[in-house]
Amino acid sequence: MPRRMRRFIVTLGVIAVCAPDVAAAQTPHVDIVLPAKTALATDPPSIVTAGVVTAKHTAELIRNGFPARLHYKVERWAAGTFVNDVKATIEWEVIVEYDALANKFRVVRATDAGVTALGEFESLRDADAKIAEPYRVRISLPKKGQKTYYTVKLDVEAMSLSDLEEVRRWLNGELRPAVRGRKNPGVAVTSGVRTLFVRLLGGERVQYDASTGVVRP
Repeated sequence: MPRRMRRFIVTLGVIAVCAPDVAAAQTPHVDIVLPAKTALATDPPSIVTAGVVTAKHTAELIRNGFPARLHYKVERWAAGTFVNDVKATIEWEVIVEYDALANKFRVVRATDAGVTALGEFESLRDADAKIAEPYRVRISLPKKGQKTYYTVKLDVEAMSLSDLEEVRRWLNGELRPAVRGRKNPGVAVTSGVRTLFVRLLGGERVQYDASTGVVRP
């Protein structure tokens, strides 16, 4: 076999081996996916989150026993000639926790409608894949003919052990009176005081954001 051909085959082999790592190293981001133009007045947008909990820094914190809180805030804006106004806002949270005894990653979503367990996963990559599934937001929609656009802000922060205990009490119903009414239950969980360990790791907060262009239903 000619040397040039052998070199070409070896190169293909290297690419095949490295391909999974390249795919796994995607840039963490959050995005807004709008429905078809004909459905802008009837269907809400979806939020897609990818690579956030598998980002090296966040992944290290989770594996070391510090759950991650993903706080989402989506706003619908009316696009005016001179001033843009916020017409609707919705917030929710996703919590990712590593259970060292079971060697599994747990994911839950908290909205104003309640708490939903998204599952237990063998790897953080599997948990991230679940979080990456498009999530249709429950937000009021613009009137037909109204110029509008959407923004999303995602704050990812490490939770201290005291934070996690408060979340567990909340999930068990012990803090139910604190989350009644219109307030988002995820927001009602206080952030508490971060441990020195989390601060030293720089795990206070990482922020991601995205916005759509102006559309008219």
